[in-house]
Amino acid sequence: MPHELNGRVAVITGATRGIGKNMALLFAREGYTVVGTGRDEGKLRELEQELKGVSPSSIAIPLDVRNLDDAKRTAARVVEEFGRIDVWINNAGVFFAIGPTWEVEPSDWVGDVTTNLMGTFNCVHAAIPHMLKRGEGRIINLVGGGTLGEFNYGNAYGTSKTAIARFTENLASELAGTGLRSFALDPGLNDTDMTRYQRETPTGKKYLDKIEQLFEEHVDVPPSWAPESALQLASGALDAYNGRIVSTYDDADKLAAASSTIADTEHYTLRMTRLDGMSRTL
Repeated sequence: MPHELNGRVAVITGATRGIGKNMALLFAREGYTVVGTGRDEGKLRELEQELKGVSPSSIAIPLDVRNLDDAKRTAARVVEEFGRIDVWINNAGVFFAIGPTWEVEPSDWVGDVTTNLMGTFNCVHAAIPHMLKRGEGRIINLVGGGTLGEFNYGNAYGTSKTAIARFTENLASELAGTGLRSFALDPGLNDTDMTRYQRETPTGKKYLDKIEQLFEEHVDVPPSWAPESALQLASGALDAYNGRIVSTYDDADKLAAASSTIADTEHYTLRMTRLDGMSRTL
C-alpha cells in the first residue's frame, strides 16, 4: 500500500541489491521520493516496481558512479523531475582486490578505488551545486571495513573507505554555513553479495577467512540496521555528527542524546594518538 509522501527526495546509489536496496525501500516506506540507481537494468526494473508499491513517485535509473558526466546527468535529471535533492547516499561500492598487496591484480585495485572513492567524489561533485541552491541537504557516504583498523588482504577496499571518511570530514568543513552536511556511515557487517563473494570464492576463503568467522560468531547486523541509521542521519537527528563517522553498531537515540557533548571533541573521527612528551621544541 502506498505511504503518504513527505515531499523529500533521496538519491541512493548502488540501490539494486543489498544495503542500498534495503535503504531505498525503507526511505520509500518513510515517505521519501526515492531515486535508486545502479548499473543492472533488469534489477533496476525490479527495484522500481517495488519502490512504486510504497512510494508511487519513486524511480530507479541507471548510473555508473565511475563516470562524472553520468553523475552530473543524474543529479540534473533528479532536480528537473522533482525540484530538489534532500539526501544523497553514496552506497555504491565494490571489493574485488583480495590478497597480498603485491600479488593482487592492479586492475582490481584500481577498480575498487575508482568505484568506491572516485565514485563518491563524482556524485558529490555532481549533487552539491544543486543542493547549495536550496541551502540545505545531507550527504551520507558509506565507509566500512578497514576504516578504523587494519584490513589485511583487503587493502584497496580499506584504503578507499578510509579515504572516504577523511573526504567526508573535509567536505563538512568546506560546507560550513551552507546548510549542507555530510556524514560517514559504517553499515556494519551485512550478509550481502559482497560478503558472500568474500566468503565463497577461493581467494576469499584463502585470505579473508576471518570474515566467515565473524558470521559464525554472529557479529553481522540485521539487514534493517544500516538503513535505519541512514534514516536517522537524513532526519537531522544526528546533525551534531556532521563530518564524523557514525556506526550502525551505535544506538542512534543514545548518539542523539549525547549530541551536546560532541562539538569540541575528536570523537568519531580519524585521529592519531600520540605519546605524551614526545613533541620537539620549536
